[in-house]
Amino acid sequence: MTAQTFSYKNLFFKMRGHLLRECPVSTVEITQCIKSFFLTTYQASYNVLCSHSEGCEFITDVLVTTFNPKNIITKKTLQLTCNRLNVFLAAESELGGVGASSAYGVMKNVVEDYLKLLVTLCEYRVMVFTSLPYSNEENHIVNRVETLRKLYSMHSSLSGGVLLIHLSGDQPRSTQVQARATAEAISGFVISSDGNSVSQLSIPEGESPTE
Repeated sequence: MTAQTFSYKNLFFKMRGHLLRECPVSTVEITQCIKSFFLTTYQASYNVLCSHSEGCEFITDVLVTTFNPKNIITKKTLQLTCNRLNVFLAAESELGGVGASSAYGVMKNVVEDYLKLLVTLCEYRVMVFTSLPYSNEENHIVNRVETLRKLYSMHSSLSGGVLLIHLSGDQPRSTQVQARATAEAISGFVISSDGNSVSQLSIPEGESPTE
């Protein structure tokens, strides 16, 4: 998916299909599956900086760039190896973490990682996250999405919007949240470029969720 063909809607459905085909279960498996998606999607045209067998993270969980910070200068002459310092896409995935056993703990971790996206200079942003409801809280996913929209709108110079991918979470026996990567658990939302609105992405009637 190049800059010419990019859309948050297309990216959401491609990632959704990838997760449903791979069927990861544990948090570690889901996180690795998300990173492998970005690698396979963008490594032909960009540098994809994230933790994997041949690379490491830089600033965010995933950074899709026109440069590689590890070899941006030559060893002998110190000449630059690239002519553009552009970040096409930045992504964060927060599916639990330390203290993620309550509605507050989960969202605290999500917001901390989300802020990394908001202060990173890039064209497009993706946040993959989970959540837990408070007792008797209605529409908690909508509430969490609205919080992220408000944070985006508080920044004075952001553009491009954000793709939010929510994986519903369970909390067996009051332990740390466990996200699910199943068809009914994955939902997508797009924050508008100006931060004034959010639209939910829905699967068209009759369309396979893995397409």
